[in-house]
Amino acid sequence: MSTQTPNRQSTPPVRGSWEEMLAQARQLAIRDDERAGEKYELLISRLVKLPLERLVANDNRMQRMLEECMFTYQSFLARRNRLEDAIGLQADQLVFIFDTDAMAVWSERQAYMLGWLGRHDESLALMAKVQAETPWDVSLRWQLFEMYRKQGRTEEMAELIEDLEGLLAVLERHGIAPPDESVATETLQGLVRYLKMMMSIERGEWQAAYDLFVEAVTISEAYKENWHQLFRLLVLNRETKLASRALNREKSPASQGFWRGLNGFYQGDKEGSKAEWEQVTRIPIDDLLMRSAADWILSHYYLGDPKRIGLQLTLRLIENMRQNRDPLIIALAGLGWAVQGEYAHLRTNIEFAIGQLRGSFNGNKLPEFNWYFFRDLLPAEEFAKIEHYFEVPRGRAA
Repeated sequence: MSTQTPNRQSTPPVRGSWEEMLAQARQLAIRDDERAGEKYELLISRLVKLPLERLVANDNRMQRMLEECMFTYQSFLARRNRLEDAIGLQADQLVFIFDTDAMAVWSERQAYMLGWLGRHDESLALMAKVQAETPWDVSLRWQLFEMYRKQGRTEEMAELIEDLEGLLAVLERHGIAPPDESVATETLQGLVRYLKMMMSIERGEWQAAYDLFVEAVTISEAYKENWHQLFRLLVLNRETKLASRALNREKSPASQGFWRGLNGFYQGDKEGSKAEWEQVTRIPIDDLLMRSAADWILSHYYLGDPKRIGLQLTLRLIENMRQNRDPLIIALAGLGWAVQGEYAHLRTNIEFAIGQLRGSFNGNKLPEFNWYFFRDLLPAEEFAKIEHYFEVPRGRAA
């Protein structure tokens, strides 16, 4: 796929050249400067007018530049919630700009934005088309399944699983591997179990969900280190005993301790949850796995963070981020200030976090499991002011 950013040049670009214009646009984009949009728009308007032979000359130099400008400018527009502009960007020229692989990525992004605008039928139809063209893509199939789930379309969810099972049955019958060499049969078999697990959760069949995840772990290495995909859902839905069993498989002490504490907290065991969270807060920062940082921070928050240690870590992590800013950490910084009774940063941080999510096409609201943390830790009147920024778990009051 030719949508990657070209290698940066070791020498400064020639003054007035295409490369200099692109370098200026990149720098402005890194600083999130509004002028970056103007630069990219100018570059695109000029590049699309170049003849094909000019675009493909010198190992597709100008073509790669055009694609970079298109994808980066689209992200720039999405981050600012200019979704109609992002969807319509060079709409009549796309067939001439992108090859098949790049067009698939572009269409996937379009599908997400259509969904964010509430145009769900269009969104799902486009995403289903992209997924059907790349049937072995694990991420795409999972994303389409999630889109169906959020719309409550259980029939389509089931059909997506049945389609994958049918494809795998053909491979097994002929004793062959998937055509896509980047994905193993075991990974796809694990995905079948994971998607069935999610179907069971939708039906409230918790034991079946647990058993299916165990099957996924047994079949595929892809799930062995991802027990959080199960125990988070069990804890948040008050399935205490099954959650405890799943938590036994979590290898990170910080993650296990935080979620054990939350599991007890939802059962009214205030002393037990406090003991779990205090144990997490004693884990040295240097011993933390990066994926457990949020759980370590949240343990401090649920204890009131009296010394602002959790807040300090979020601010330090944000300071160390460059281009790839973690939206969850940004949102947690706002929550950390709110835990201290300072609400001025809360909405600002959440809105910035959502901008980052949109720019990376990972959503236009904070994920639903975040809803619980903010609901637990904020006064009801403050939470009511920001609840619309979250994907609200189905069955909960919006």
